[in-house]
Amino acid sequence: MLSRVFEAAARRPELVLISAVGWCFLLSGAAERLGLSREMGALIAGVSISSFPYGSDVISKVTGVRDFFVTLFFVALGMKIPVPTAEILGQAALILLFVFASRLIAIVPTTYFMRDGLYAGTVTALNLSQISEFSLVIMTLGAEYGHISDQASAVVLTAMILTSLVSPYVIGANDKIARAIIRPFGRLGMPPAAAARPAGEGGPVRDIVLLGHFRIAQAVLDRVEQDAPELKERITLVDYDATRARGVKARGFHWEYGDLANPGALEHLGLEHARFVVTTISDTFLKGISTRRLVASLRLLAPQATIVMTGRRNPTPRTSCARAPTRCWFRARSSASGCSSSCGRKA
Repeated sequence: MLSRVFEAAARRPELVLISAVGWCFLLSGAAERLGLSREMGALIAGVSISSFPYGSDVISKVTGVRDFFVTLFFVALGMKIPVPTAEILGQAALILLFVFASRLIAIVPTTYFMRDGLYAGTVTALNLSQISEFSLVIMTLGAEYGHISDQASAVVLTAMILTSLVSPYVIGANDKIARAIIRPFGRLGMPPAAAARPAGEGGPVRDIVLLGHFRIAQAVLDRVEQDAPELKERITLVDYDATRARGVKARGFHWEYGDLANPGALEHLGLEHARFVVTTISDTFLKGISTRRLVASLRLLAPQATIVMTGRRNPTPRTSCARAPTRCWFRARSSASGCSSSCGRKA
């Protein structure tokens, strides 16, 4: 049912955000009526939305609201911190050490046997060595029901503050720390780097991104399917109309949900690895954003990519492009003044 609701709402990107927020409030209220916490309902709602391709778009649009409430959360959290005593600090330090040790024990062997190497697992473990804020929600509920003491709450809260203070420095120096940790294992014959993988095991590399699904994009897909089908695995089509996704996927192309008017949503699509980014929609059809603003965002997201935009010919041309097609392609890194250098009968 939820997939059909979001598929219908995806035709208007603003409805996706409203539907997601409404779904979260619905499950939060239902969880409270069932005797659970509102936070548990919100968690279930968020997990269910994340399984759909619209999750990245929703995340980017609620970032401002999220940051505001996160600020209030940490202010309220700081007001609950008791005056630390030597006993509380000692127990919190033990919890901090346990968190780091448990991450290393759980993650490093797993990545090693998956042939990702000791280094990758150690860095991952160091980056994940924090206490989740959601544990504080569970701890607060336990304190309200009398399941845990105020002393235990103070210790866990102090431990979380300590991990929050230590983690940025650990993540910043994770390379040096990881190399120091795995150096003794290298002497035992355990390779720190990942083992070589067979060709193609890592999955297809999608380094060609088409933004927008309109006439030009359809023509590009048709030409690729006809003349270069081996490029299908490298192409990702980004569009907001989910009704066309089935047809695109059935033809062997990869599809991602994205609203071009919200460049922040493109940050979660992995554009930094793209070699070519092609916008197939001109200013005539773009809504809520212009070609100039879009290319400025793309240069930040994919600085190494070749960016191709779609432009419109001047209605009263004074160049040799007078008989050229009304659309022409131009490199985004060239001057915005004109497609005149790249126009022609074969544009």
